[in-house]
Amino acid sequence: MEKAPMTKNLLMQYTLISLFFIALLSYFVFGLDSLGISLISVGVAIGCDFLLSKVMGSKGPRNTMSAAVFGLIVAMSYSIGLPIMRIEDVPILTGLDQFLYAALISAIGLILFKKIAGLVGRKYVNPAAVSKLLVLGLLFMTIMPAALMPEDHIQSINLQNPLTKSGFEGYPDFYPMETATFGSNLLTCYSINQMNPYNLGTYENPLPDVLFAMLVAKNHGWIGGFSSILVMAIGLVLFAVCRGYIKWRITLSYLIATALLSAIMGFIFGGDIILRIIFHLFMGSSIFMAFFMATDPATTPITRLGQNIFGVGLAIITIIIQTFTGFLGASILGLVIMNLTCPMLDKIGILKPGMKEPKRKRSEAKTFVAYETTDCIRCGKCMYVCHNSLSPILIKDAHKKENVRSLMKLKADYCTGCRTCNFVCPAGIDLEKYTIGYPLTKEEIKEIEERYLKGTLDENNGYYTEVFSAKSSIDGQDGGIATALLISGMENKIFDAVVAVKRTDGYLAEAVIAENVNEIIKTKGTTYLRVPMVSKIEDLIAEGKRKIAIVGMACEVRSARRVQKVLLRDYPDLELTIIGLFCYECFDYYKLKEEITRLLGVDLDRAEKTQIHKGKFIITIDGKDYDVDVKELGSTVEERCLDCPDFTAQYSDISVGSVGSDEGYSTVIVRSDVGKKLVKSLALTKGTVITDEITKLSIRKRKRAMKDRYSK
Repeated sequence: MEKAPMTKNLLMQYTLISLFFIALLSYFVFGLDSLGISLISVGVAIGCDFLLSKVMGSKGPRNTMSAAVFGLIVAMSYSIGLPIMRIEDVPILTGLDQFLYAALISAIGLILFKKIAGLVGRKYVNPAAVSKLLVLGLLFMTIMPAALMPEDHIQSINLQNPLTKSGFEGYPDFYPMETATFGSNLLTCYSINQMNPYNLGTYENPLPDVLFAMLVAKNHGWIGGFSSILVMAIGLVLFAVCRGYIKWRITLSYLIATALLSAIMGFIFGGDIILRIIFHLFMGSSIFMAFFMATDPATTPITRLGQNIFGVGLAIITIIIQTFTGFLGASILGLVIMNLTCPMLDKIGILKPGMKEPKRKRSEAKTFVAYETTDCIRCGKCMYVCHNSLSPILIKDAHKKENVRSLMKLKADYCTGCRTCNFVCPAGIDLEKYTIGYPLTKEEIKEIEERYLKGTLDENNGYYTEVFSAKSSIDGQDGGIATALLISGMENKIFDAVVAVKRTDGYLAEAVIAENVNEIIKTKGTTYLRVPMVSKIEDLIAEGKRKIAIVGMACEVRSARRVQKVLLRDYPDLELTIIGLFCYECFDYYKLKEEITRLLGVDLDRAEKTQIHKGKFIITIDGKDYDVDVKELGSTVEERCLDCPDFTAQYSDISVGSVGSDEGYSTVIVRSDVGKKLVKSLALTKGTVITDEITKLSIRKRKRAMKDRYSK
């Protein structure tokens, strides 16, 4: 099995290594306390994970690597250290209590917000952030109101005033010295040289020392915030190694928005704007949160636009809370708030599916003998490698919930079978199988046959009540039967709307809705391209239509049957008539156009008619026929067709094709009472069918599908 080398476990390993370096280096600022908190947090997380896996069994599998990462994030987001002007009697910051509360946060976070939340579906909030707020915020706010974030210990800060006016008094009244007063506050709060903070630099230019304290080494705050520059460097290395799988757009948009909003607040309230920007960007929690918590894939948006909005929203909430409430640990609260907006943000920026020139380039592959499948980590990688801009992970979620309206809106029948989403998925999920045009399971086949089909079962061509050759008076493809059936059904009120395919731009085609005979006639003719159709059923249902016909190939018939099953629960009066077309394979438009030009020297977009007859692909341009062996177009065949076993659209109400009939005639296979009713309404000239020709192609296609599936 070939897949991209990135896996969920590998992502966890890289993240764990990154966090390990931060924890190790924090020793040089915080000493053994930071290492002790790290060991305790990780140990408690791994222990809880192990115990829960024993209790929950298969519902809560052990994930030691993920638990270790979680424990280190808890430790790195834990507040430690003391400024020299600290508020007195803050028991949470010193002694054994700091280890106790770290263990408590780790246990509650892993049990409640990681494991149990995972049982009910996706995680909605960052487990480390919300458990820290719960333990240190809600439970203990009454006895230690200033202990939640030690950044609160900066003396006399009022961010609604000019920063240059706050701080110590008694300095000369000129601008550089006023700047130095706030700089001194930062230095006495954060500098590792607290015993002599006033001699770290000149008052006329305190910014170099402020930058050193805020960027290089801070003596208190989050353990993971001890050195902004080291955290950024380690974070950037992680982003580079795991490119495409870590949501770096959140970090970038957060940092840019924070800098801009800080500058705006500086203009509003006055003072030194640069100093304000430095403060908001590099205070204890900001950088670690931006690189290692705000990018948590499970609790952040999957779309790129959603990620940018998430980062900007996080910055806005953080700056507003910090400025107008004085709560300087606002970033963690802002993170939880923005986490809760993700279900909405997931819907913003979804790509619009459509026929696009495929991007065939893949990243380096790795061969796996066995591959572990885990829960989706919501990295969103699958959305941006799909050749037709589908949203595989959203399709999977909608499929599991049997939310067919979402499946139709997401055009889940448009998958071309390239399997690139499977290739890049770090969780090893077979995302392709959730697309509704995917081959049916045995259980689905049995249910469709029992519920909708009638007659005699042919093992190669499916159920039928009648098979005949026919020609209508309509000048359409072969005998024009498909168009005649649609017109007859419309005129006899069997259905009042039709979903069919119509050429729109050159040889390109799209699904259209026809609500009268003239509109049906405009759809006659065949294009050998895959076109998503079931989304139009959703449009018609929304308009109040309940008698609907759809004409499509086997993949579209499967899609229609899958949505029909669920739609009937909500709309029991729905009457869906499905007309299937014989199809051995269809083609990638861009590749087909290129090959036709190379082989025949003509422009496919100028084709007046195309047909496949006796192994030839025939194009009519200006009344002249050009043909090429279908075998020569093998490189242009859609990959989805290679694992489709159905030649005659076996699960439709009526199947129509040219194989088995004389030239100018169509083969018609009636498979259900709905199909029988439709044929009865139409006057046809009938003939005999050579069924052996149909059976031969059916067997060949099924064998090809089995070979392709087992070769994956």
